[in-house]
Amino acid sequence: MKQKLRTQIESESIMKTNADPSPHGLNNTCERERAFTLTDLLVVMVTLAILAAVMLPALGRSGDNGMRMACLNNLRQLGMAQNMYTGENQDYMPWPNWGTDCSPVPAGWLYGPCGPNTPNDQTAATPANWSTRRVANLKTGVYWQYLQNPDVFICPVFASVVVGSHATAFPGFNWQGYLNKLSSYCMNGASAFFPALGKNNLYQYRTCKASQIWSPSCIILWEPDGRVGSGNGDGYNDGANYPNSTEGVSILHVTGANVLAVGGSSRFMSFADFLAELNNPPQSQIHAPKGLLWWNPNQQNGHGVGI
Repeated sequence: MKQKLRTQIESESIMKTNADPSPHGLNNTCERERAFTLTDLLVVMVTLAILAAVMLPALGRSGDNGMRMACLNNLRQLGMAQNMYTGENQDYMPWPNWGTDCSPVPAGWLYGPCGPNTPNDQTAATPANWSTRRVANLKTGVYWQYLQNPDVFICPVFASVVVGSHATAFPGFNWQGYLNKLSSYCMNGASAFFPALGKNNLYQYRTCKASQIWSPSCIILWEPDGRVGSGNGDGYNDGANYPNSTEGVSILHVTGANVLAVGGSSRFMSFADFLAELNNPPQSQIHAPKGLLWWNPNQQNGHGVGI
């Protein structure tokens, strides 16, 4: 009996010994909590710094892309206004505000005839007055009845870095010197047959019909260059432009500009593609087919008089 009891006690002792974790055993190694060392912390900080360096430019681009998309949406809405206008006016395009002539010039897409409604209204010459005063001017244009939102007429990038800022982010702009402070977009003067300079009434202020334009992909609105020097300030002398290098295309989207097609679609157009269209076709090729920018229905090559 004593021998049996001793054997049972020894057996229980062995089992208890095997169950207890040894200070150097495997169980102790797995369960021990491991603290961060200084090296670990440095590795984490370096990793986060690398991720930040990679992500921040991407986030900056996404912000610019967001404003670019808002700008494209503006152009789409202007395209809808154009389609509603032509639908109510026997398919005729609106007057492109080629100059600031007085009566009998019709109201244009952007503003009405001269007088207090001209775009260079000096009460709108400062950012403080511009936000409210521009509305009074826009109301005289034919698109206002369809839109009634002044922000549709201006690209948010332009509003952010040009209006009132003296273009600190993009040197060379002179917003306070512009005659047209109502919109950052311009209309293609091809819709009014490009009247010769100083002869805005050459065609009695007539415009073409939308159905006369050779392709719905032809460009009707774009963002002109607003930098001073080399004539580029002329991009904002009224509501319409020649599609040439003098009045140019905006650099505010860095790699290209937003444009609106006659058919109502808007898209981002690279500088290379825009510049290619500036020379398509060359003016010297009188019998050349029209291009997307040079599409004057009165001329076979799409150009005009007095360019």
